[in-house]
Amino acid sequence: MRRAPERRGAGGEGGGGSAGRAARGAFAALGLAGLALAACSEGEGGYAGSTSRVGKDETTIYINNGGEPEYVDPGKSNDSASATLIQQVFEGLTTYGAGDLRPVQGVATRWEQSDDNRIFRFHLRPEARWSDGKPVTAHDFEYAWKRVLRPSTASLAATNLYVLKNGELFSAGKLKALREAATLRAAPRPDAPAALELPKGSFVVVLARSPIQVDTAIAPLAALPEGAAAVTFAKGDAGDRLSFGEGGAAPLGPAAGGGWQGAVVDIVGAGPPCQCNGAADRWFEVARDGARGFLPGCLLVPPAAGKAGAGAAPRETYAVVTPHADLPTYEPAAAPAPAQGEPPVGFVPDALLVEDDSAVGVRARDDLTLDVQLELPTPYFTDLTSYVTTFPVRKDVIEAFAQRGEPELWFRPENIVVNGPYTLDEWKFRYEITMKRNPMYWNRDKLKIHRIVWLEIEQYNAAMNIYKAGDLDYSGDNSSLPSEHLDWLSTKKDFQRYPYLSTYWFEFNTRKPPVDDVRVRWALNLAVDKQQIVEKITRGGQTPATHYVPDYTGSGYAEAVAEDRRLGVDPFSSPDVMFNPERARAMLAEAGYEVVREGDGYRAKNFPALEILYNTSEGHKQIAVAVQDMWKRHLGVSATLRNEEWKVMLKNVRDGHFQVVRFGWIGEYNHPATWLGTLLSYSPQNRTGWADKEFDELMRAAAATSDPAEGIRAFRRAEKRAVDRMPKMPLYFYTKSALVKPWVKGFKGNARSLQLVKWFWIDPRWRDDPSNEIAFPQLELPAPGRLGPALGGPAAP
Repeated sequence: MRRAPERRGAGGEGGGGSAGRAARGAFAALGLAGLALAACSEGEGGYAGSTSRVGKDETTIYINNGGEPEYVDPGKSNDSASATLIQQVFEGLTTYGAGDLRPVQGVATRWEQSDDNRIFRFHLRPEARWSDGKPVTAHDFEYAWKRVLRPSTASLAATNLYVLKNGELFSAGKLKALREAATLRAAPRPDAPAALELPKGSFVVVLARSPIQVDTAIAPLAALPEGAAAVTFAKGDAGDRLSFGEGGAAPLGPAAGGGWQGAVVDIVGAGPPCQCNGAADRWFEVARDGARGFLPGCLLVPPAAGKAGAGAAPRETYAVVTPHADLPTYEPAAAPAPAQGEPPVGFVPDALLVEDDSAVGVRARDDLTLDVQLELPTPYFTDLTSYVTTFPVRKDVIEAFAQRGEPELWFRPENIVVNGPYTLDEWKFRYEITMKRNPMYWNRDKLKIHRIVWLEIEQYNAAMNIYKAGDLDYSGDNSSLPSEHLDWLSTKKDFQRYPYLSTYWFEFNTRKPPVDDVRVRWALNLAVDKQQIVEKITRGGQTPATHYVPDYTGSGYAEAVAEDRRLGVDPFSSPDVMFNPERARAMLAEAGYEVVREGDGYRAKNFPALEILYNTSEGHKQIAVAVQDMWKRHLGVSATLRNEEWKVMLKNVRDGHFQVVRFGWIGEYNHPATWLGTLLSYSPQNRTGWADKEFDELMRAAAATSDPAEGIRAFRRAEKRAVDRMPKMPLYFYTKSALVKPWVKGFKGNARSLQLVKWFWIDPRWRDDPSNEIAFPQLELPAPGRLGPALGGPAAP
């Protein structure tokens, strides 16, 4: 999924050829005061900037990308600055059509699908080539998708491909195959009773490995208590705490002497399944020095390197596994009868388990045919095939650099091999990136833009003034205009504004006090006047947000919002979720932080230190300062601000070094799942530490709902559950404001702020021709063919 860094704080000096460099040098000399004066000056003929394009050829375009990309690697990219570049140099099975971004022909020219929308067969064009002349094949897609899911890749975008059969299990490292026949045994020793014979190549799901290390001071339980089916585990300054489900036993705290904390123990039995912090888990019976007890898997971790049990010699590692027979068939035949009862659980030597990606639902049927099998019907799948995560990459190129210990050098300009319209030419770190036309692209002769210069300008005013001077043709997908100038800019002919499928939010680290308390999180949320933020600070027509999914999201979501509001039952329009400082103070007091009058303001008694982290940017700073002021003014809560360069901030967030952090989310596909999926307990995009069994189950039920309208209703119920717990504080739904020179033809604003340069062209006769045709006709996809009967039974009538 796609983070929205806005790339406002990740860039550097920028660049744009000699004209751009000269312009930037001049603006730097002006200083901030000069920039402000220049910004207020009028352009020419009702335009915001110069309408003379001097010294630039008609096949080169200059665009601001806003900052330095993290990866130009389709399988690892997870930020908008990287994705924008990747969209130009790679091409998926389908590609985004201009304007509405519907899927049109890319590498694939057609497909068939099963009646239940779970099996797809794509047919690739034989003329598609990589930039080194080699054919693009279905094997490249299969490798790329499985690489994204491979645990060693550690891709934050892997969740996009959880839709594939067994994709999630494989990505989590839980789905393994036996490299030789083995006996499933009742205990982790070779003479234990046999439970089942497993042939070579059998797939199993790994539940745990023994020996294992205890990661809690809570002592193992002699027996499973009431409420053991759902537990909550938390670490804090007061020590570990294990709580049980509704009506269950009293919570447990640290044992005297620290219990078995840090001990390496044997798993001697698998107990019943459970949920721990909302995620699927299981109880295990563990043993140490003759003593036994039960602990859930969330309290156990792999042993530290070289660590064995006290006084024990190193011993063989066993995996606790259960057989897994639910494998892709790629044939729309009737589904096999479900297995009766719980599958057996037992032990096999861990050394017999190997990674085998053949269980993941994508395969090359031949060089030009790709088969796909999904876990569940996924209404947005053929939208996802235009997104960067699904783009092909070359195994021989990537693995050659990985073997040399330089895995991130393959996408440097001198090394990269691409299949899209353009290829990297030059990369000047934190300055500019230049692309040239890919001579091997199958549709290269239709391209009217032959060279793209991507400037990396962080400062809003600087970028706007470079545009005004005529050294930018388009302000860019990932850059914003300075909010203080939007009023006058919005009157100009070259100004564009449209709703944007993106949400700006603050994320709470729910593992750290005081924001580990939902009442505190809600108090902080209710104390922020979001209407004032969009009217006084962002000033771009944004909509204040009380929830996570933009109201105008497609797939039936916008219609559900409208219907709920018509009936007066929209939970996100209720007064209970609106700005309410008085209620916020009451909630803070309920959480133990009484809010008292102090002079002309308030003070929250004993409220601990709070810090807001944001990536370096004028706009993010302004919003953080406003929120800081509102919390102080309405609650008496003091917060400090910390800004960091984008990549530094990402690392600190991954390491959990934050309390409140600014993020946003741009929808990769037009469906609520892209936003709500960031809150799943097992999602790598969930940085909040919040895990909720009910939310996870609501999301699973929504994803499994075959009726699209009912599915959207189910996603709305999941969203309400998440908002009720407030792991993220929504601030507003974006709009996109941009400046585009009148000679740029083929530009069509859209709700994802995503432009493919291949549709652009420079029209030197723009004054005489107001049309806005794209560079060449799009190749529409034919209606999908039918792929046999549905998995669940006979073909639909």
